[in-house]
Amino acid sequence: MATTLIQGIKVHPSVLKKDKDHPLHIANVVEWLKHNEDMRRIHAKNARKKLKGSLAQSLIYEGYVRELRHYLRTGDWISNFYGKDQEHKIIWRTVAA
Repeated sequence: MATTLIQGIKVHPSVLKKDKDHPLHIANVVEWLKHNEDMRRIHAKNARKKLKGSLAQSLIYEGYVRELRHYLRTGDWISNFYGKDQEHKIIWRTVAA
């Protein structure tokens, strides 16, 4: 069985099984990952210039990048938000086993 690597991350099989119209489809998540890594870099650079609010924004983007990487690696979505700019809220539900 071939393993899929994206940005050095071994992608979990459950992530690869999502339909194209699913909000957490791998193509969407990879796009969000690239966007948020870029934004983190921009805000980190601005934080080094001591621009107000940039450090906080950099850390927010860093956290979301970590959550996106976790999803790709494990197949478990752990964030309360999703989307390119975290614009959608997750509606959690409990599933009893």
